[in-house]
Amino acid sequence: MFTRLLAKLAVLVAAFGIVASGPATARTLDEIIASGTVRIGIHPNIPPLSYRDAAGEWQGYDADLGRMIADKLGVKPEFVATEFNARVPSLASDLIDLSLAALTRNSERMKVIDFTFPVYTENLAVLTTEKVGAVKSWKDLDREGLTMVGCRGCYPVQWMKDNMPNVKVLIVDSGSDMVRTIAQGRADGMVANLEWHKRFTDSHTDVKWVIIDDVIRTAYCAIGVKKGNTSLRDYLNAVIYEIQTAGTHNTLWAKHWGAAPLVEVVPQPYW
Repeated sequence: MFTRLLAKLAVLVAAFGIVASGPATARTLDEIIASGTVRIGIHPNIPPLSYRDAAGEWQGYDADLGRMIADKLGVKPEFVATEFNARVPSLASDLIDLSLAALTRNSERMKVIDFTFPVYTENLAVLTTEKVGAVKSWKDLDREGLTMVGCRGCYPVQWMKDNMPNVKVLIVDSGSDMVRTIAQGRADGMVANLEWHKRFTDSHTDVKWVIIDDVIRTAYCAIGVKKGNTSLRDYLNAVIYEIQTAGTHNTLWAKHWGAAPLVEVVPQPYW
């Protein structure tokens, strides 16, 4: 009996401890500055956005942007490897102060975290080759005799089936497989968020790649912060505005992608 009572007491104490501690509280702007470090969530392996080099150092667009933010704050950046599905939970649990890593703004995420102004765009567009001939729009590819390739389980596959009914759609397992399939001549093009496929096309230097200017859909990636952390969010908006009005964001993009953004982000002075 006494043993059971102790066990129950231990459970109650543990439960009370959890309740008493409450949810983790986001660090305010002042607390981050006082600590001397800002914790930045960044994807561990999606070049040229972010990756580690042979020496283990962080490289890529997000890494450079994170260093700019830290420099503005007057603190050191602490990069925290954050996979895509961990971005929002890491903010909610206060493991990081802010999240980069291609975090697209949408209404569902805005229920649980806050966003800054956009920092770059993610564009659904068509990648093809010179072999297809001159085309001005993705609609020009919707014709019999052409094959488009898509990634298994990825949204663009259904989009192509709905919007390009005259083409054959070939399904493969990954982004690298998609690019390889086109390079091998087994497909004529693909619909995808093309910002993330440059690392694959760079491996096929003998192919004359073409991105059709007619962008299908643009999403806006921003910096995520914990819900209600307005002091940090507003400060980041001011930093982003300064970076973007100087044109640094586009210069940085061209440095890492070797080309201008498909859709540029326009500086926003109001927040």
